[in-house]
Amino acid sequence: PPDPNKAKLGKTLRILQERLPTLLQSPLPQDLLAPNISLQLFPSTHPHLPVVSGRVAYNAALWTSPIAWNRVPIIGNVKLEILAERMTSEPLTFLPRRAGAIQEQLVVRWCEKRRVKDKDDQRKSSGISLPSLRLARGVDPNKAFTGLFIFDFDAEGRILTHTIEQAQAGGDWENGMGAKFVGLTDWLLGSL
Repeated sequence: PPDPNKAKLGKTLRILQERLPTLLQSPLPQDLLAPNISLQLFPSTHPHLPVVSGRVAYNAALWTSPIAWNRVPIIGNVKLEILAERMTSEPLTFLPRRAGAIQEQLVVRWCEKRRVKDKDDQRKSSGISLPSLRLARGVDPNKAFTGLFIFDFDAEGRILTHTIEQAQAGGDWENGMGAKFVGLTDWLLGSL
């Protein structure tokens, strides 16, 4: 018989996959979030930043997270282009799993979608620059930011932990992690 928890995870992943490009603009449905969901920003480079817990705090912190890479989150100005989505069952070496997390983990590589500038638009970035608040190392306010979302899930298939990390400039984010990856679509198809 099919595992009902795996079916719940599959439902969460399908909705999450649809919503990833607008994740920083509109909140996810509450039933996808564990009551004790947590959000971590750049734990490998900024371990001093507090972890936010709970659904309301998660949504508020997620909406304001673009400040960390030098963008002011004005409604609709921070859109994401999804570059890769992978499922892994082995923990990433730089990020320990939270207690209560199931084995499967979703790793998403994304890039901030930049507005196409016309002749009349002389602004150099998609948001207002905040150099004094910049947390991500080496972030140029005139270039798109590339990052990772790492999602852990609970036994009910809900998002338990959401981590935002800066992706390495060379695109070598998969190297040295000690994890075997399966594409999200392949994982979903394999779970049917």
